[in-house]
Amino acid sequence: MKTIFTYTKMMFILVMTVMTLASCDEDRDLAYDLEGVWQGTITGNYYSYRGYASNDYDTEIMFRQPDSWSKGGDGYEIDYNHETRRYTKVYFDWVVRDGKIILRYDDGQKVIIRDFETYYVGSRMRFRGYFDNFDTGEQLAAFNLVKVESPEEYYDNMR
Repeated sequence: MKTIFTYTKMMFILVMTVMTLASCDEDRDLAYDLEGVWQGTITGNYYSYRGYASNDYDTEIMFRQPDSWSKGGDGYEIDYNHETRRYTKVYFDWVVRDGKIILRYDDGQKVIIRDFETYYVGSRMRFRGYFDNFDTGEQLAAFNLVKVESPEEYYDNMR
């Protein structure tokens, strides 16, 4: 009986270890896929806390990792408002944790990206989902982006 209990306990520990390591790998894989420059649209009251009235923006978001094994890094977001013809550029730090993407902007706003997916249409990677306020859970906006530059292209264009 003691042997069965020990065997069951060891199998449980092994399964939990494998599951924990697998989720870390998924977070790293997602972070690796996100790195680069994305362009597209944001629709919703994403910038209502900044006093902007428009609900639709063209946007460019750049995710950068310090290395390919990181689960996050830093980046920027540029949003262009068609009604006011103004743009806003904000910087952020980001991390992928338990399959969620968390952005911490320099202006103090924290956003969590939920119900997202990355997928290919032809040779172009797409990224769509929802921005929620990190603290309240309120949905701020939906986004639909396409990857326009890989990390290599981005860094080569900076030289």
